Amino acid sequence: MAQEPHIFGKERIVAGQQVVIAEPKKTPQGLTFLLTAANISLSKYLSIRDALLGADQIVVGFFINALNPLLNNHRVKAEKVRCIWDELKRDYKFKRYSVVGHSIGGKIALLVAALHDDDGAVKSIVALDPVDQTPTEFTNKKASRNLSLTGTTASIAITFTDGGFFVSKEHNGRAINRINPDCTTIRNHRNAGHMCYCDDEKGLSNLSWKAAMASGNDERNSFANRDALQLITEKTQVVTAKKLFKNAKKAVQAEIKGATDEVKGITGGPRGLAAKTAAKGFLKSAGL
Repeated sequence: MAQEPHIFGKERIVAGQQVVIAEPKKTPQGLTFLLTAANISLSKYLSIRDALLGADQIVVGFFINALNPLLNNHRVKAEKVRCIWDELKRDYKFKRYSVVGHSIGGKIALLVAALHDDDGAVKSIVALDPVDQTPTEFTNKKASRNLSLTGTTASIAITFTDGGFFVSKEHNGRAINRINPDCTTIRNHRNAGHMCYCDDEKGLSNLSWKAAMASGNDERNSFANRDALQLITEKTQVVTAKKLFKNAKKAVQAEIKGATDEVKGITGGPRGLAAKTAAKGFLKSAGL
């Protein structure tokens, strides 16, 4: 009997690791890894996948099995991300890639930047409520034992929540940012739960798989989820010359509309209309 296709994308073995790859409908502009929380299915991250596809990213889903291997798990996974990239870049011809990770996946994303970015290939990192525990790599009390994030050229954004019952505030995203204030930015998702970035099971709202780690209120969970999707889009999308031109045109048009409305309010309809006509002529002559 044929195996059903994975809901996330196409399954593939790359550099000896099984991944699931989803491709955008438009021409891809980049490649982003999506690293799950420990032993959480990729099917719980479809909203993040869709946000990345909307940013014209090829999405490489990497399920983080926290039990295999038992030793050096996080560092092994970080090295594996780099090995997968080294193989995929020959297929897709991109020079840089991004990584989005949640929980332990967020920590692994930071390890990729700290340990495997000597060539500046990492464009951006979004670490969603990373958990720097078992072992501690970035938030040891003895600073000399910490890995540094200053050696990467990647743009690094970190979020933090009030976390699950197992997430220590001494080793969460806020703690990582405090130790690396010059090379990371922080988004405050306080009062949201650690699992707020994941999708709920449809039809199982009262028996949600999140119940075991429930925290945060509904309003903050919803805000944090939306804010994370926007952050991911901002950090991973490639701004092409066409997009820059389009954004500039919108900005100029908005300024002119504001000025025209102001003139209308002062001088009345006819003179306001004349100002608007003159503005349109200016836009046309400028090629906008």
